[in-house]
Amino acid sequence: MASASPLRAPASSAAGAAIDPALEEQLTALLASPDFSVPAYLNLALAPPPDDTEKASPEEEEQRLEQRMASLALQLQMRTQGCHDEMGRIGAELQAVVPRCAADVGRLKVGLEGMELDVRGLLEGMDDGQSAQNDGAGDDAAGVGEDPLATLHSLLNLRTHLTTARAILSAASSWDETINSIPMLLSTTPPNLVEAVAALSQLEQGARALRGMPEGRDEREAALSKLRTQLEVLLKPQLLHALKRMDTRLGPLQQCVSMYNSLGKTEALREEYVKMRPAEVHALWFSFSGGNPSSHAAVEKEEGKGEEGSKGEKEGEDEEVEDFVFDEDTEAAAPAAAPASAQQFLEFLPAFYEAALELLAKERTQARQVFGPELAPSIAARVLIECFRPLVSSFARRLAHLCPVPGRGARASGMGGADGMGGTEAIATTYESTIQFLSLAYDQMEAWEPAADEGQDAKTAGASTANGAWEAVREAFLLVAAPYAPYQRQWAAAEQDPLGEAAAMVAKDVRGAAASFDDAAERMGDLAPFVFPLAEAAVQRFARLTGGHNVPATLASLDGLIATHASELAIAVGTLSTHAAAGGAGAEFDERRVHCALEILRIAGVFKRNLLSFERSVRDRLRALSVEMEDAALEAKSGRIPDELSPVQIRSMLAKEACDPYPTLIDDGTGAKCPAPAVELRRLAGPPPAQGEPSYRPPPLFPQSLDAAARLAKSCRACVFEVCSAVPERHLRGLSALPVWRQEGGSDGDDDAASYGTLPQPYITQVGEHMLALVQALEPFASDREALGLANEVMDGVREVAVQPWKEFVAAAGCTNFADRDERSKLEGLMRGNDLSKYFGDDGEEEDDAEDNADEHEEEEEPDADAKASAAFCNQWLDAVGLAVTGRLLERTMRIPRLGRTGAEHLATDLEYVRNVFAALGVAGHPHPVLGYVAGLVALDDDALRSKIRRRRKEADASGEAEAIRRVELRIAYVRSISV
Repeated sequence: MASASPLRAPASSAAGAAIDPALEEQLTALLASPDFSVPAYLNLALAPPPDDTEKASPEEEEQRLEQRMASLALQLQMRTQGCHDEMGRIGAELQAVVPRCAADVGRLKVGLEGMELDVRGLLEGMDDGQSAQNDGAGDDAAGVGEDPLATLHSLLNLRTHLTTARAILSAASSWDETINSIPMLLSTTPPNLVEAVAALSQLEQGARALRGMPEGRDEREAALSKLRTQLEVLLKPQLLHALKRMDTRLGPLQQCVSMYNSLGKTEALREEYVKMRPAEVHALWFSFSGGNPSSHAAVEKEEGKGEEGSKGEKEGEDEEVEDFVFDEDTEAAAPAAAPASAQQFLEFLPAFYEAALELLAKERTQARQVFGPELAPSIAARVLIECFRPLVSSFARRLAHLCPVPGRGARASGMGGADGMGGTEAIATTYESTIQFLSLAYDQMEAWEPAADEGQDAKTAGASTANGAWEAVREAFLLVAAPYAPYQRQWAAAEQDPLGEAAAMVAKDVRGAAASFDDAAERMGDLAPFVFPLAEAAVQRFARLTGGHNVPATLASLDGLIATHASELAIAVGTLSTHAAAGGAGAEFDERRVHCALEILRIAGVFKRNLLSFERSVRDRLRALSVEMEDAALEAKSGRIPDELSPVQIRSMLAKEACDPYPTLIDDGTGAKCPAPAVELRRLAGPPPAQGEPSYRPPPLFPQSLDAAARLAKSCRACVFEVCSAVPERHLRGLSALPVWRQEGGSDGDDDAASYGTLPQPYITQVGEHMLALVQALEPFASDREALGLANEVMDGVREVAVQPWKEFVAAAGCTNFADRDERSKLEGLMRGNDLSKYFGDDGEEEDDAEDNADEHEEEEEPDADAKASAAFCNQWLDAVGLAVTGRLLERTMRIPRLGRTGAEHLATDLEYVRNVFAALGVAGHPHPVLGYVAGLVALDDDALRSKIRRRRKEADASGEAEAIRRVELRIAYVRSISV
């Protein structure tokens, strides 16, 4: 029990310390009562509670009383202190409010005075109007209409003054409360930035309203500047945090946008937003490093440094570390990381573009949600620019690894790249991927047409901002394509080395193909058209990269490439011809070699046909490029920009900016002004084929190649001729030195017997058998329609192969009339032999009749077209070889030193045998009239020959044919020892 008392005392204390609500109300009422007195208040406060029925000892009662007195004293002290604080606050507010109230009263007085003046003016106007109405007998209509306008003007001024007064009073009354609330909002944890920004916006509106009040202007501006700085500092971490989480939550970012809009710092917010968006795209680009972790760390370190410096310094640091893949110093510092191959980069770039497109697709929706539909297109364009701005120099170095820029680096080995997948083809492939990306990226930037402001015409709003939007697109596109600009400006030089190396490898194989005649046709047939796919691919790359600019340099480069290849083929064919002429074809006639030679001729036809087809395709391509170059849809002069951009339009735009940003406009011949490159393309391309026979024939695109193709065709014809004439040449080579020509006959009877038994000599029978066998050798090739068509492409001038023997013939005969500049035309006239009968007299009638009979026999048959073409081809070669054999036989005859009687008979027999062989072949123009005339001269008696020569001297004909016939007659008389 002794321990119970101390335990109850705290309970009593607690009970006594508690204040009964009913007692509190009574005490409050007593304080407000006019009968208040201190003893009454103390008695009421110290009275025991009415529900306390427990009887206690006097000591306990005294203790409870003391507790109630202590509690009451504490409460009175706290209330007293609160009252003192409240009185101090009220006094301070009064001290602050009284001056403001005085200022407000002064401003109100000024406003009321202005209102008073306006009302007085209004009343005076109304009075004047009333008096004017009373005195309206002399007023006109104009005078009556001025009073209502003055009244309306006064009312408008009154309204303006009232509005201004209300704004001033509102701003003045709320200024102190608002500016004092901002520190309290910022002192909370976390700071209430939304309400603080709203309060600052309210203060700025109030400051604008109070701008006309000189008192306190500097203080207001200083306070606003200080608060703005504090809020920007506090908003920056919140903005960065919202940007990091914007992929999952847009609410905080939208809140930041609202606050930054209120502060007028939207541009700063956009910059931070645009910088943050492409972070993943940049990480993907720099991840293409071949697996070197130290390179990634270096990039991150340098990127961190770049944010501390200026923008220019950051760009410089990025350039130093962006490309750690292909930089030689980096590879030397980290030899463990294998450099990425060209093929890997070609596979990586489309994936990188896909990531950028995904970012733009997300941005199209997110920008509208965050910034609104008006700013979304510009935000998307700026995000695209930021995606590539730090990567431009790195991109350029990676392209240089694929194919060095002309004049800026070492010449790449092979086709560029470690795996042979580089070169200009890799540049064109990556550029095409870039063009496709830009076209798709443009489609992602929707809502290009800006919304008009309220009360503004939509067309006017679109026209006022379309140029700016188009410039933003151009800036983004030019930035993405900037690494390709050096290649576009020097594309012909960039193509020179790769194409030259490929042509050199093919030339080596072509020279190797000339080592063996048997398989030369097959090997050269595979190599001859090899250059045209290369040239076609080069033209496609030219069209992709340059859009038709700098076309003369590209055409000259391709012309040199094709001409060089044709020259190599011509040299190889010439080697084969030399081999055949030197006896390499064998002592006996071989039909297989004739067929091989004709296949080589077919190669020349294939080359010529491919060249002409390639030239036509290039003209068509140039014509299309000229149309693309004049596309007016790329000019945003109409106040609208295209709804979409095709890859063709983007290529044309980028090529123009890279190669000819300020084109010269010239007259295109119709009076219209067009860019000079487009006019040049149309000049080279010529009119379309659909327009029929053009009045203007464009110049050849590849003149050197056409000349080289003509030389190749000539070499191939010479090769066929050397193979076909090798046997006759070999057998006729020693004709003039045969001992039989010097033989003289005995008595007349013996001479008749010898003449009766004279037979053609073996050399001439070999020639005749060869000519007859040549028909069978030519027919299999001529029966192939496709091969025949290709060979006929290069059959023009086939008779030229037979000119050399005839030149030697007239030289051996002693003709001097052929040694002038008309030698070729005179030789051609002599070789044709059409007009020689007039020089032969009666000796040529038999030949003319034989020719007429042959023509009549040919006219009786009507073969089909294929057979006719085959026969024509065979006859062309039989004619050429026959002319050459005839010329060589006549030349060898002219070089016989002495011709006896028996030798003359043998020679006449041999010549008649050859004439019969040519007659059996049925080729027009054969046997040649000169051959028969010489055979007659050899067999003619001495007096008749002497008389013929004398008659010929009396003729005044100085033509080349007459000179040749005269010299032949003199030469025959000389070798027969007939004096004239």
